[in-house]
Amino acid sequence: MIRLAKMRAEEERDPEDARRGQGRNRGRRRDPDDDWEREYERDPAKNGAYYFRIYMWLLTYLKPYKWQMVLFIVCGLFISLSQMSIFRVLQHIIDDVVMAGNADKFKVIVGVLVLILLCMFTAMAANNLLSRLIREKASRDLQFDCIKQLRRLSFSYYESHAVGETLSLLNSDVQAVQGIYQRHFPNLINNALLLFVAFAFVLHMNAELTLVTLPCFLLYYMAGPYLTKKTSFWGKIARDRRTDWNRKIYESITGLTEMRAHRSESWDLERFERKHESYNESQRKQFIYRGLRALARQLSSFAGMLVMFVYGAYLNRNGALTVGEFVAFTMYYQMLNRQSSQLVSIFMDQSLLLHQGEKLKEFMGLKPAVTEAAQPTILPRVNGSLSFRNVRFGYGGPDILYGFTLDIQAGERIALVGTSGNGKSTILKLVDRFYDPTDGEIRLDGVPMKQLALDQLRDSIGIVFQEIYLFGTTIRENIRFGYPDATDKQVEDAAMAANAHEFIMALPDGYETNVGERGVKLSGGQRQRISIARLFIKNPRIVLLDEATSALDNVSEREVLKALERLMKGRTTITVAHRLSTVRDYDRIIVVKDGKVAEAGNYRELIERRGWLYELEGDLVVGG
Repeated sequence: MIRLAKMRAEEERDPEDARRGQGRNRGRRRDPDDDWEREYERDPAKNGAYYFRIYMWLLTYLKPYKWQMVLFIVCGLFISLSQMSIFRVLQHIIDDVVMAGNADKFKVIVGVLVLILLCMFTAMAANNLLSRLIREKASRDLQFDCIKQLRRLSFSYYESHAVGETLSLLNSDVQAVQGIYQRHFPNLINNALLLFVAFAFVLHMNAELTLVTLPCFLLYYMAGPYLTKKTSFWGKIARDRRTDWNRKIYESITGLTEMRAHRSESWDLERFERKHESYNESQRKQFIYRGLRALARQLSSFAGMLVMFVYGAYLNRNGALTVGEFVAFTMYYQMLNRQSSQLVSIFMDQSLLLHQGEKLKEFMGLKPAVTEAAQPTILPRVNGSLSFRNVRFGYGGPDILYGFTLDIQAGERIALVGTSGNGKSTILKLVDRFYDPTDGEIRLDGVPMKQLALDQLRDSIGIVFQEIYLFGTTIRENIRFGYPDATDKQVEDAAMAANAHEFIMALPDGYETNVGERGVKLSGGQRQRISIARLFIKNPRIVLLDEATSALDNVSEREVLKALERLMKGRTTITVAHRLSTVRDYDRIIVVKDGKVAEAGNYRELIERRGWLYELEGDLVVGG
């Protein structure tokens, strides 16, 4: 998106140059490596220090378990010392028993070896137990924090982010980052301790041989960091493309009806294949660089082994190195190679995960657009009067409402009518504080809404949407939704008030009928009546109806309207109407045009004025 914006800017600055550039590139297949390389190098802020801060942020989830971490490290250190001591014992077996022919020492050495093994296995068991405890708790905390953050975020987040993107974040990204706690960080600690102890042992055993082989050991790091960076780079691209692929899968599933209706399955399959091939391409390049890195590491290891054998034989011939010391040194050197290789792999794997950690950190750093006041006002009783004062609002772009002003009395029934796109549904969202006005103010019972406690505000408001969401559970649980303590009698009374009891009892399982995902087993009118039954249990002071009957047939609409009449009685009601016939008896009809109140009055008054409502009277559908 950034690249596209810059290309457009360049075209606007010099269209002729842009056309010449396109001519030069025409016919040449664009290498995605070039684009992603430039994108990667264009952001110098995302350097090692930047990702180190992300890594440290991820490790903050281990902070509550610091004492378990201390014990884990102590156990890891003891394991490392035990493993290195085994090689030292092997040296004494070769030098003092085999070469010197001293069989008396064998029993003592074997006894020491058994003691070391017992201590090591005990430490390993404790180490594994602590590792499992820490990783389970840290992983759980991260998952719960992400879910809590998702609940805190305002509707602006959901309307600007695709569902597939959010699902990928909460599933793929969270699970990948949890790998840091489950595998990488514990292995990092254990391998680092083992590497440190092994280096201390070889240096103590023969410093001269250690210093001679060290350059070969470090030979890998001439090319290794570059290859690791490229592997990490393509790994990040692969993960981004995998996220895009997941989003495409979600679209293919949710849009299946439309695709079949328009016979677009082949078009969708082609898009899927392109995204899959793009993902495979990045996977292939990651595999190539990973293989080159492994080859460089093996060459470095073989060079070190060659130098060690040649120089070790020289030291042995001169009496500066015993056979047992040489065997032990060889095992230490192999341990160093193995642990350093594993450490590099851990660092590389973690660097791949840090890209997802970056997205999680950005997600967790998002601030909700709608927040509660530090010291919120709690009304002793909500009456339901509303006042809009010069309200302006837009969804991140041009304003939809321009100085909208309106007073609504408690218990008054108000209908909002007008052509599509004039902000009628937006007004309902502002009343329930899904969003806050960019300018102006809304008051409830004379108190600015921003000062009210969010829980009290939303408890006092009930909404019936055009599209009703039902959970994949029973009808009883769907009506009880939001109020789990409601009794069965309250649920059934609410269903009767919503004209839903009769059709529910006609179902084979009655109130225990499972409605299926999103309520697919029920008709639109039945779903609407279940939604209305929810509000009878909630018993709000303010009712918001967002085109609640626009998608229903005439029979279903009549049943829903009867239920709504009972629901609206004695409550402040704001209805976004799509048919004038459903709101003729309302106290006032508000014609919304260009984000403002164009007309206000009862139905008869507005028709006699022959204004905007009079023009709408001839249309069947006036809302949208």
